[in-house]
Amino acid sequence: MRFILLIALMVGIISSQSSGNLSVSGVAVYKSGVVIEKANVILMDTTEKVIARSITSKKFMKRYGGGQFAFNNVMPGKYKLRIITGEDIDINHSFTLSDKSIELGTLYPFKEFPDYALSDYADSTLVLMRRIATNPVSGDTINIRHIIVDLDGIAQTVIVDSIINNNVFYTDVDHIKQDTMALDTIYYIYNDYGIFIHQSRSLKDRMKELQRRDGYLIFNNGDTLEFDNIFFEPAMNNPEVATFHLADTTGRPVYHSIFNIYKVRTGPSYVENSVKKGFWNGVYTIGAIVGFQIITKKSFSPVLQLIPDMKPPIQGNYGTVITILPVFTLGRIAYDWYKDKRSNYLFPSNEDNPFPQNMFVFSFSEWVWKKSQPIIQPIINSKIIKWWKGRKLRKVQKQAAKRKSASD
Repeated sequence: MRFILLIALMVGIISSQSSGNLSVSGVAVYKSGVVIEKANVILMDTTEKVIARSITSKKFMKRYGGGQFAFNNVMPGKYKLRIITGEDIDINHSFTLSDKSIELGTLYPFKEFPDYALSDYADSTLVLMRRIATNPVSGDTINIRHIIVDLDGIAQTVIVDSIINNNVFYTDVDHIKQDTMALDTIYYIYNDYGIFIHQSRSLKDRMKELQRRDGYLIFNNGDTLEFDNIFFEPAMNNPEVATFHLADTTGRPVYHSIFNIYKVRTGPSYVENSVKKGFWNGVYTIGAIVGFQIITKKSFSPVLQLIPDMKPPIQGNYGTVITILPVFTLGRIAYDWYKDKRSNYLFPSNEDNPFPQNMFVFSFSEWVWKKSQPIIQPIINSKIIKWWKGRKLRKVQKQAAKRKSASD
């Protein structure tokens, strides 16, 4: 009997010693993946009473290892671990130690997501935007729809599925059929909540040309409003238009929803834009003529002939420049007046009422870019260009591989 009691006592002593020899270890790492060296590590119980302290290790030869910590002779139980990172967020980790040592692995600093409880709240959703009137009124029960307006002002009520490779894939809500439409023919796309999902370059150019000009607005309900200055909010979510009026001595702007505006017609200040375009049209024309002469003659003498020598009698072909620029400028003013470029139509009042004129705005740079695609695309897709574009990615991958090998 005494022998059995002696054996039981020895087993209890050995088990108590083994339970006290448990260890906790891990590696502290920043969010970027870089190990944290010489950081204070605090081991606490569930009441955050400090049990032990340690410091993370340094890198060997400034390259290998680092960030490791360990606590020995830890009793089983529930613990909290805190690592002081020196940043806004420290590493906090909770764990349970049972009957064997534990390896916590790699610990990162992160902010715990707060517990979320369902509760009553007020719906802050904006009021649905005015849908463009249809004839007859569509009887579908879809909650959110999209309105596609092309450059001619023809509107369609659809459900946009996706926009891929300069094409819009959508489902017609009236006939429940799928179709596609080229982005080049679309003025803009927005949904019932007044959020644009696409604005064409033509629309953006028109709003840019209208900025800070005088004129008047025509709303979809038929009202008109004169203004002395106008500003378009550069936003995709419920953008507003601010108008300023000299008659208002306070100088405060009046805000309007862009979705309520049918037409914006600028005042005489639009001539500035016509003069600017006419001047550059003349410059481009002269440049093309001189460039052609340089190629045919294989000499830069045509450029020198355009520069007057400034000695009497003044000689040179500078008269060409003096003549072409004013002619192109006056011609541009007359063209804009004939085409009524001062009128800018924004939102149609009805699906069946298109704009009186097409809203496309020509862009020489865009035209050159599209025409040069057969030449540019093979160059962009060449192995040399792809290798050059991927140099940063290769550098990041190489650094990641070094960090991984160092941590291993």
